[in-house]
Amino acid sequence: MKICDYELYKAVYCGLCKELASFGIASRMTLSYDFAFLALLYMAVNKTVTEIRREPCMAHAIKKTSYVCHSDALQFTAAAECISVYHKIKDDIEDDGGIKRLSAKTLFVPMKKPYEKAKKFYPDLAKITEENMSLQHKTESGKCPSVDRAAEPTAAIMSAMAARISDNPEKKRILARMGYLLGRFIYLADALDDVEKDFRSGNYNPLLLQEGCENCNLENIRKIARDSIYFTLGELSNAYVLLDDLMYKPIIDNVIYMGLPYVAEKLLRGEKISGPRKHSPAERNEII
Repeated sequence: MKICDYELYKAVYCGLCKELASFGIASRMTLSYDFAFLALLYMAVNKTVTEIRREPCMAHAIKKTSYVCHSDALQFTAAAECISVYHKIKDDIEDDGGIKRLSAKTLFVPMKKPYEKAKKFYPDLAKITEENMSLQHKTESGKCPSVDRAAEPTAAIMSAMAARISDNPEKKRILARMGYLLGRFIYLADALDDVEKDFRSGNYNPLLLQEGCENCNLENIRKIARDSIYFTLGELSNAYVLLDDLMYKPIIDNVIYMGLPYVAEKLLRGEKISGPRKHSPAERNEII
């Protein structure tokens, strides 16, 4: 990736962090590259011309960092992230134990105000997210063995969010499909990343319910996960090529064709990505 492209991608990430602060300071703790990519995709489809500024930030008080200034893309993405994270926190409180549940409880109250503000902007997204997180809870509490059904709620939420990027019917259809597949990838990646931890704690994980995987047979689990993950990434690539006339295409190409497969291979080798995703899928590529 060229240095200028890499710097723009980081500036979008930092801009999203600042935009999250407008919903509430606690929401900045939820910052992720998943939603930074969604913001960049919004900018690319709608040809958003960016204004970039430099100033100190909460994480780098001495060194100035570049960030993309407020835009519709960042406002939408920040709101979508607040909505998504709030419902994920509620789900973690209901389903998980230990440190993860404690962490969720700590964030629940501070995230309520950002969620309510985001909900006022996009009530339809809040409703779709709530409905699908309820479905997720039923799927998990029922110990559903189907990986496809387990991934469906996350995929449906991301599909609804991505579809909001454009009003053009054809692009909306393509973006909805891309969002669905991106959400599915996120769920599968997280399930694979957490599989050993979930086996020890007894938490639900559909990969542990597959034939030959009950005792956390990692060889079988990774084989099943590999097939599902690479099918998903292949379909994502097929949907993406239908989008044309994009700004920032080299960055989007980099994430779709190189970054996400790299994350997949890292997980399939048994390396971890747990915790806040501090490294974007683009960061693994050599800057030229």
